[in-house]
Amino acid sequence: MTANFIRALAVKSLDIPDRKRCPDKAEFDLVTVDDYSVARLILAPGWRWSESAKPMELTEFCEHNHLGYCVSGSLEIKTSDGVRSTIHAHDTYALPPGHDEWVVGSEPFVAIEFLGAASFGRPRSRGLHALI
Repeated sequence: MTANFIRALAVKSLDIPDRKRCPDKAEFDLVTVDDYSVARLILAPGWRWSESAKPMELTEFCEHNHLGYCVSGSLEIKTSDGVRSTIHAHDTYALPPGHDEWVVGSEPFVAIEFLGAASFGRPRSRGLHALI
């Protein structure tokens, strides 16, 4: 088992990100604190992974791991084996690779992600994780 340690004090604002990505109907604000990447995801109504991200990811399903907290909005998930769930405001979530996801309703889905953050929204990442 790998141990994670914080080695240095680091404070950054997602309002002043180290990197910003704006793929189709989405916005990702990314910061790195110590060796950890954190992202704020803002997915617009109508965003769906299989329509908005699949063309640049070049995989059948989203192959990212996600660990996050939903600030507002709703996101529906369907795994490659047909299991469905919905993430709502104030839910924490963990998603394994192999899923489609889409915004539900007319409100943007806003979340903070702690795993999968650095690679999400990066063209042709094929689910591979990396530092910002």
